[in-house]
Amino acid sequence: MSVNHDILKDKIIAAVDNAHGFLPFEQFMQMALFEPTLGYYESRHVFGESGDFITGIDLGPWLGLGFADLMHWGWQQLGKPDAWVLLEQGGGSGHLLTQVLHHLKALNIVMPQVIAVERSAWMRERQAEHYQQQGVDVTLYASLNDVDVDVPVLMMCNELADAFPVRPFVYRDGQCFERGVGYEHGQFIWQEAKVAMADDALPVDADIQAKWYDGYISEYNPALTDWQKDVSRVIQQGFLCCVDYGYSQQEYYRSNRIEGTLMGHCAHQVVEDVLTMDVGSCDITAHIDFTHLARLGLKNDLNPVSFITQGAWLAQSPSVQALIQSLAQEATVEAMQSMAQAKRMLLPMGMGESFKLLIQGKNITNCPDYLRPLDRKDDLHLQ
Repeated sequence: MSVNHDILKDKIIAAVDNAHGFLPFEQFMQMALFEPTLGYYESRHVFGESGDFITGIDLGPWLGLGFADLMHWGWQQLGKPDAWVLLEQGGGSGHLLTQVLHHLKALNIVMPQVIAVERSAWMRERQAEHYQQQGVDVTLYASLNDVDVDVPVLMMCNELADAFPVRPFVYRDGQCFERGVGYEHGQFIWQEAKVAMADDALPVDADIQAKWYDGYISEYNPALTDWQKDVSRVIQQGFLCCVDYGYSQQEYYRSNRIEGTLMGHCAHQVVEDVLTMDVGSCDITAHIDFTHLARLGLKNDLNPVSFITQGAWLAQSPSVQALIQSLAQEATVEAMQSMAQAKRMLLPMGMGESFKLLIQGKNITNCPDYLRPLDRKDDLHLQ
C-alpha cells in the first residue's frame, strides 16, 4: 500500500469512528474514489491496458463513431442550429470527445461550443493537456452546477453513472436494512443497520421485492436523483445520450441475483467484496438500474426516447456500418484487429449486451429512425 493509500485509509477509519462504527457505504465509496489528491480517480492512471479496466474508447473508433452519429441526428432534430453546445460529462482521458468532434467535422455540420464536465481534478488536468494537443477548444468545469447555457444542448456520457456512490441493503423478514462499513481488527467490515429503511426509501417495485429471498443483497443509486435534476436544468432543449452497463429494473433485481452488482476492478481482475481491497488502489462500481434512471428523468421533463443495447445501437449506426464495410474489403492485420475490436463492442459475449444506451429528450421526443426497429424501451416498464 502506498503512502497516499495509508493516508486515505486513516481518513476513512476516522470517518467510521465519527459515525459511531457505521459509516454509510456511499460515503466510503465517495472517499475511496474521489477524496481530493487521495482517491482512486484523483491519483493514478486507471484506463487501458496499463490501468485496471478497459472502456469502450480503448477499443478503437467504434464508440466515437456511434456517438457522432447520435450528435449528428440530435443536431438535425434541433433544427440544425448555428449555436449549440456539445457537452460531455465524465470523459476520462478526453479521447472520446475529440473523436466525436473529428467525426462531426467530417460530417460538415456547424461545430458547437464544447463543454467537458469532470469532477476529478487530476483528470481535468489530463483532459486539458489532451485537448490542447489536439487543438480543440473545450471549456472545462468540475460540476454540472457550474454550467449555464442558453442554447440547445446535446449531452453524452460513457460509463459515468456506474461510479456514483451507491447504497447497499439486505432484505430480511420483509424489510430492507442498509449495509454500511465498520472497522475491526485492522480491516473494513460490513455492518447492518439495526433499524429498517423506510418503506418508500427503496426505488424498486413492490412486486419485484416480493420475490426476494431472506438475506437478498443488492444496492441502489441515490445519486441519480440529483444528477437528473442537474441535467434537466442544463438542457432546456436537447438530448442526453447515456451509455453504461446495466439492466431494466426487473432484470437488475431478479430474485437469483442474490448479491447485487457491486464490485471492484483491480489490474483487470474483478473483486467481489470491495471492502477487501486497498482503498484508493482499485475501482468500485455498480450497474445502472435504467428503469429507475428513466423514471427520474420523467419527473424532470427528460423523456425516454430510446433504450437499446450497445451492440444493436452500434450495429445500426451509419458511420459504424460504413467503416465495417470498408474494413471487410481489406486484407491487412490492422483491419483484422479493428474488426476484432468491433466484435467485442457489438456482440453479446463482449460488451454488446451488457452495455445499454438510454436517450432522454427535453422538449423533443423523437426516436432515431435507425434505432427504432431494435428499441427496447418497453423493457423499462415505465407505464
